[in-house]
Amino acid sequence: MEKIVYQLWKQDSDSLEEFKNFLLIDLPNTLKSSVTELQINIADDDVSDAAGLIQSNYSPSPNAIIFLKIPSFYFFENDSLDFFQKVKKVEGFIVSESIVLEDEKKNKLGERTKGFSQIVFLEKPENMNKHEWFEHWTHHHTKIAIETQSNFIYVQNTIVRSLQNTSENFIAIIEECFPHDAMSDPAVFYNAANNPDLLLKNTQIMMDSCTKFIDFTKIEVIPTSRYRII
Repeated sequence: MEKIVYQLWKQDSDSLEEFKNFLLIDLPNTLKSSVTELQINIADDDVSDAAGLIQSNYSPSPNAIIFLKIPSFYFFENDSLDFFQKVKKVEGFIVSESIVLEDEKKNKLGERTKGFSQIVFLEKPENMNKHEWFEHWTHHHTKIAIETQSNFIYVQNTIVRSLQNTSENFIAIIEECFPHDAMSDPAVFYNAANNPDLLLKNTQIMMDSCTKFIDFTKIEVIPTSRYRII
């Protein structure tokens, strides 16, 4: 079983709504015989309040990110050729998935997931080796990420390999889902509603950890609407 993450950029001639309809309606019909799971994340108008959370060092950011699981990329590659012809640009990554946190009640199949989904693409700072990077991420930062924030889904995707030789040197992809109000209210985001002291504490703990393993000049943070389709 393999999991693939695709960054997708729409054709210039397509509106975002047209692209969204293609992803949510046409794409599942195209892929239903090839994939065992399909999740579609779209940077649409429903997450416009989260504009302040966007971080983009490789502009323009993708219009959508899709996550799918397949028996083998060896067979899927040919099945997906028609799909790739409908997008302007695609970057794909085979990943190893770790589901750290998941609230099934807010994550129903066939519906838009509650709140919003924040997708983060990370590169390894040059002053760290891979072992040091993963040691900090998994043995230090993970606990902080779920204790200082209001996320109800937290998925870590370690990149095994990229599928295009033009891709950025991302080492991991994080997906976190937050309540709706966390789009624009830091106190909700940091699980400290109506508690300024806790907000300051959680923000500081989180940022102290992030600065130890994240190069903020090589990061992509993309708020999205999340749909589990298959």
